[in-house]
Formats: sequence, C-alpha cells, structure tokens
Amino acid sequence: MGTATSFQAASQQARSGVTKPCSSPDYLEWQSDAMGTFQGTGLDATVTGSVPNEQVSISRSNFDGRLNASTVTLSYMGNSAHGVLSGDTLTINVVTRDGTIRPLTYHRASDGEYNVALAKLKGSVSQANAQENLAESQAGAVQTVAKDYQAVSADESSLGSDLTNLGNDVTSAETDLTSEHTDEQNVLTEARSGTDNSSVCGDASGVSGDASGVSGDASSFSGDLQGITTDLSTLHDEATKLSSDLQALLKVEPSYAGDGSNPSPSDVQRAVFGASSAASEDVKGANHDIDQENATVETAYGYAADASKAGNCDVAADGPTPIGHISSPFDGQSGASA
Repeated sequence: MGTATSFQAASQQARSGVTKPCSSPDYLEWQSDAMGTFQGTGLDATVTGSVPNEQVSISRSNFDGRLNASTVTLSYMGNSAHGVLSGDTLTINVVTRDGTIRPLTYHRASDGEYNVALAKLKGSVSQANAQENLAESQAGAVQTVAKDYQAVSADESSLGSDLTNLGNDVTSAETDLTSEHTDEQNVLTEARSGTDNSSVCGDASGVSGDASGVSGDASSFSGDLQGITTDLSTLHDEATKLSSDLQALLKVEPSYAGDGSNPSPSDVQRAVFGASSAASEDVKGANHDIDQENATVETAYGYAADASKAGNCDVAADGPTPIGHISSPFDGQSGASA
C-alpha cells in the first residue's frame, strides 16, 4: 500500500514595486510504493509581469523518483535532482540557470496550507498593483494641478497685454481726433471768412473722412476687445478647472500639501481668487477704455457735423453704434471682487 506525501516550499522573491518580499509557494505531492518508488505532481506559483499589471501564474509538472532511506532522487522533464528527507523537511539541491547548485527546502504541508500560501501571494500581488495604480493616479493628478496653476498665471498675463493693446487703440483714436479737430477748425475759419462754399464743403468732406478714420480705430478697438472677452472666458475656465482638479487630487491623496515645484491647496485658492480679482480689475479698465473710445468717436462725428453745417453742405453721416460694456465671467461667484 502506497503512502501519500505532500511538501510545500516557500522561496522568497523580491519584486520591483512591492514594499516587501512575498512568498512564492511550490507544492510537491507524490504517492510512493513499498519499494520507495514514487510518482507525483508539482505546482509552481510564479509572478509574471510588472506592477501595476503583475499576475500570478501556476505551472503544473509531473515527476517520478525514489526514496532510499533519507535520500531522495527526483526526475522531471529529462532532469534529475537529489535531496535529503529528514522528518518533515525535504531539501533538494536544484541546478540553477547559471549552473550553480542551490538547496531548496520544502516543509510537510496539507493542501489547505498550500491554498492559504497561494492566496497570500495573490493578495500581495493585488495590493502591489493597487498601490502602483494609486501612485500613478496621484502623480497624474499632481501634474494636472501644476499645469492648471501655470495656465491661470499665463492667462492673467495675456489679459494684461490685451488691456495694454486696448489702451494703445484709445491713444491712436485720440491722436486721429486731434488731427480731425485741426481740419474742422480750418473749415470753420474758411466759412467765417467767406470762402466759396464748394471749397468749404470739400474740406468738410475731408473732416468726415477723418471721422471715418476714427471709426476705423474703433473697429480695431473692438477687435482687441474681443480678444479680452475671449481671454476672460479662458481664464475663468482654467480657474474653474484648477479648483476642480485640486478637489480630484485631494480625493486620491487627502494629505497632499504641495512642494517646492507644485502648488499647495492654499496656493491654488489664492490663484483662483487672484484670477477673479484680476478679471474684475481688467473689466473695469476695459470698460473705462470703452467709454473713452465711444466719447472720441462721438466727438469725431460731431466735428464732421459742425464742418458740414458751417458750409451748408450735405448732412454728415451719423456715427456708429457705441461699443457696449463687457462683464467678468466670474461675476456672481464667490471670491469675485466688486
């Protein structure tokens, strides 16, 4: 009558990405006869892949052998190994890939003990994968917040440049208005001195042309104003995204506090409030420029009308519709300045 024997080996493997080594269980089970000859099955649990995609795979192999007193000889897949059985311990000398001989120690174990060891290995691999996934998620969230933070700063800078361009447009229109005023005064002088009306009206037409030039300045002003409204919208979207992405980061890393190269939650809050305040101030500045531009255009067409009236010429054209004020997309939100 044969004897059933089961042994388990727990060899330590250090795996990249795992905080501590885990046991990789090997399991040998055989049935021996009275002569000491036996046949058995081996189960080898190995970890393949790298975190966060490691997997546990099980390979199965058959072997035969002989037990002579305490000496054990195993034959498998054309190879042989020798070892010693002492009580509940089986030590087998295994030839490694580099040709060296390494002793592998097995301990007597039941199927249930093997299952526990295998479950422990799988749990360790699952934990390592989860830790790596979390680390990658945290790193990505930090990079996103840092990118958003820089974008808000860049958007504020763009708004400042837009406002400067708007001021330059106002200055250009006022310069053209000064030139038109000189032409208008010349027409009025001609009319008072009795110059022929045809000459007066010809010069009055030039004043109307000057007014059209000021209107052209206003068109350029409107184009730059559109740039401001676009950048205001972009700043609002980026600030909103920054706040949202910070909340997403804090969900996966509640202890996040920033560092030298990445903004802290307080830095983010200040940046969002600063964006709102900057938008409000830029809107005030833009609306002030709008009022100046509208006044300049209105005055320009007033000069043209006065010049035409002085020479009893054709009625000068009406000026364009005044440019309307803009508003901040942050209006009505918490943190927006008045």
